[in-house]
Amino acid sequence: MHKNIPHLLLFGLLSLLWLGCGKDEVKPAPEPLTKGVFVTNEGLFNQGNASVTFYNQETGFQEAGLFQSANGRPLGDILQSMTIVGDLAYLVLNNSQRIEIVDLESFESAGAIEGLGAPRYFLPVSDETAYVSDLFGGIIHVVSLTERKVVQTIPMPENWTEAMVKIGSEVFVACPSSWGAPPSDQLYIIDTETHSLVDSIAIGLNANALALVVDKAGKLWVLCAGDSDSSTPGGLYQVDPVSHTVIKSLPFADTNIGFAPRLAANPAGDTLYYTKIGLFALATEDATLPAQPLVSANGREFYGLGVEPATGNIWVGDAKDFQSRGEALSFSPSGLQLATFDAGYLPNGFAFK
Repeated sequence: MHKNIPHLLLFGLLSLLWLGCGKDEVKPAPEPLTKGVFVTNEGLFNQGNASVTFYNQETGFQEAGLFQSANGRPLGDILQSMTIVGDLAYLVLNNSQRIEIVDLESFESAGAIEGLGAPRYFLPVSDETAYVSDLFGGIIHVVSLTERKVVQTIPMPENWTEAMVKIGSEVFVACPSSWGAPPSDQLYIIDTETHSLVDSIAIGLNANALALVVDKAGKLWVLCAGDSDSSTPGGLYQVDPVSHTVIKSLPFADTNIGFAPRLAANPAGDTLYYTKIGLFALATEDATLPAQPLVSANGREFYGLGVEPATGNIWVGDAKDFQSRGEALSFSPSGLQLATFDAGYLPNGFAFK
């Protein structure tokens, strides 16, 4: 009898396991990517660990590595930016030389745009066409959204094309100076009907990444980084997009701007937020720059910046030491910290749904 006891116990345990894994057990479905914020994590150069993190601030639901979870493969190397167009998101991968297209609900792949040099930012200019800026080559790629390929290139005077914004039928392009080149002081203008360069505006030195926004009056604001070699500070510049002239110049006091200054506007378009070590707020009617930050960096490396359209809350990415996983933080328009959560390597931007 005693010899059979272990076998009976084993049979009982197997029965319990079978019952626990029976057909009535349903694996929970992943939470749909409804209202929330997407954090674009640049990743470390040449390590292929770019990623996107999703966070629902109402439920507290968070999911890291969205693309890899949905598609079973890494996203790629250096996620520069993410642009939402309808039900799709375009993920621009700089060092992987392509744009991944994903379904916004599931984040499953919906195709890709290949044949790009070092893409930076993606801007739809019509229902059929988008522009893509490029780190090298002195061009803007003209992409067919239906064919999902480059159909034309627009030659540019500077090697490096960066942030873009469309106003009316024109696209304004920031072009920082490339390494070793003299500092650029021009903002370039493209006619989207002819896909050709038509004009430029002299502004401050080195218009920077993610640094073009439009205010409530329809005026364009440009953040320029300046030039540390010549000790020339940058600043904020307000441009009339109709007359192609600078109408307000607000220079910084020094060239101490941090690694990658960013610029964004609140939903009403009457307040600008920018990073210059700390996070600053500027009313568009102000004649001088603020003396104190809205949020002090306190040793953090503010790297990404975005403003939530529905609430006006401000999101900042902390890159920490630029080698570790970063954090995403949100603040109210008055600077009160609301939330913080872990992000991937180098959180450089935000997209909102």
